[in-house]
Amino acid sequence: MKSGDDIAIKTNDLTKIFLRRNSLMSRLKKKKKIEVRAVDGIDLEVHERELFGLLGPNGAGKTSLIKLLSTLLLPDKGTASVNGWDIEKNSFEVRMSIGLTLSSERQLYWKLSAQENLEYFASLYLLRPSEIRQRVEDTLELLGIADQRDMLIENFSSGNRQKVALARALLNDPPILFLDEPTIGLDPSFSKGFRKLIKDRINKSESKTILLTTHYMDEADQLCNRIAFINEGRIVALDTPRNLKRSIDEKEIITLNLTKASDAMVSELERLEPIHSIERYVQDDSNFMKIYTDSASSCIQDIFGILIKHGSHATYYRTSKPTLEDVFIKITGSGLDG
Repeated sequence: MKSGDDIAIKTNDLTKIFLRRNSLMSRLKKKKKIEVRAVDGIDLEVHERELFGLLGPNGAGKTSLIKLLSTLLLPDKGTASVNGWDIEKNSFEVRMSIGLTLSSERQLYWKLSAQENLEYFASLYLLRPSEIRQRVEDTLELLGIADQRDMLIENFSSGNRQKVALARALLNDPPILFLDEPTIGLDPSFSKGFRKLIKDRINKSESKTILLTTHYMDEADQLCNRIAFINEGRIVALDTPRNLKRSIDEKEIITLNLTKASDAMVSELERLEPIHSIERYVQDDSNFMKIYTDSASSCIQDIFGILIKHGSHATYYRTSKPTLEDVFIKITGSGLDG
């Protein structure tokens, strides 16, 4: 049954397990498959008209969670409701009341025009011809692509193609949108305008509840009312962007890309008085270190002296205020790029 409270999305211990073999040799030898918990016991509530972000690295479980909530995957454990409908018992009602874009899948027919694509997908919602025409017109106007309605999808820029995909998700005028990595692969200048469209037009003006996944910290910071950090299938932190950043007490962070980082060197750095804590992590096969301190200027020379003493040097460094990525690294010990 559909409930009447203001919770748009709710999960309880939601879990999805995949089985896989690590290598070709394992497959040939028919070795036992390894259990991978893509979504691991997630408890979550998203309120109506909220713009909620799932922030985490690739492979963290963000897309799997979206697919569970949109009924594209069945859970192995736990429950979830969307718009008050149970995702297993009322899968049809869930699908008819949501819009979905998935970054990993082609969502449009490239040999058809934008208009033809939208008319086709609108027909799947069992709308009358007059309703189809009106919904297609409304979504094209809303997203600012009405003048390109007759252009083939294959001739669209990647950004405007993403707009057509978003238009498709809005055809049934759903109260909830699931947007999986909506700006991935887009030009930075276009991404800025696309984010504004999502926040100002879709979320605020159209009063849509949006669950958005991203691994871009700036995107989550700019768009979302609340953010859940997801790592290895689990939610490891959940709060507003402001509160998450305030959870780091230190005033400044020194980020270093090091040629090497021995335990002895880290121990000596930790003994410097202005330093509160140090996090080491690997990103893009490079050794990074984040040093949390009250004052970068009071300890930076001592830091470089210790690096030289231990035969290391920084190929890059910067000082900054805490960001969402800093919070994520402090909680998980790894960066948002994996």
